Amino acid sequence: MGRILKTALIILSVFQFSIFNSQFSKTAFADTSCQPIYGGGQSCVTTNNIVVNKTVLNPQTNQFIDNLSINDSKYQPGFIATFQISITNTGNNNVARIDVKDIFPQYVSFGSGAGTFDINTNTLSFSLTNLAPNETRKYSIVGRILNADQIPVAQGSVVCVVNQAIATIDSANVSQDNAQFCIEKAAPSITTVTTKGGFPVYSPVSVATSPKTGPEAFGLIAMIPTGLAGWFLRKQAIKKEGLN
Repeated sequence: MGRILKTALIILSVFQFSIFNSQFSKTAFADTSCQPIYGGGQSCVTTNNIVVNKTVLNPQTNQFIDNLSINDSKYQPGFIATFQISITNTGNNNVARIDVKDIFPQYVSFGSGAGTFDINTNTLSFSLTNLAPNETRKYSIVGRILNADQIPVAQGSVVCVVNQAIATIDSANVSQDNAQFCIEKAAPSITTVTTKGGFPVYSPVSVATSPKTGPEAFGLIAMIPTGLAGWFLRKQAIKKEGLN
């Protein structure tokens, strides 16, 4: 009887340890859910106390959204691209320091944003401190799409790129999120030709008909001496009346 009771206690202890270990794992380590997105890369959301949400401005609606697919509004060369990073503390404790890296995608140059930008890695880095429970801080980042001659795709083509934000605590990744958008390299439009002074050059005006120069014109030519003679006689008559 004592042996059976001892065995039962051992089994119960192992079972309780397994439950505790399972709960500890869920608390200590984050579960990350990732989905592939068009154009390469993944859109990942980490479920832990620090949540990063990366969004991109829709150039048509002027609203921040998670991703712009190939069927949504597109950016064009030279356009200003605006992004937003939201950092939220969903836990119950204050977070002393969070380091954030925002990795710029291809064909986008850095414009402005918090922190410092490393042109070699195309990465913006900044930190935030003392993030309180249930607090969210938002950061705007501005870039510019490169000129058309710097985007090596054919005219009329669309290329989709991914902007990634990563938050770390003590050099360990705790959360990350991506924002996808697409760039359309539109075919060149017809430009207006201007002179050096800036005035537009218009095409020559076409003449629908030309003046007749056939036999009909000889009748008009024959009337010229008669008209001159009449004018001379009238002038002489006026002169005589003046003398009288």
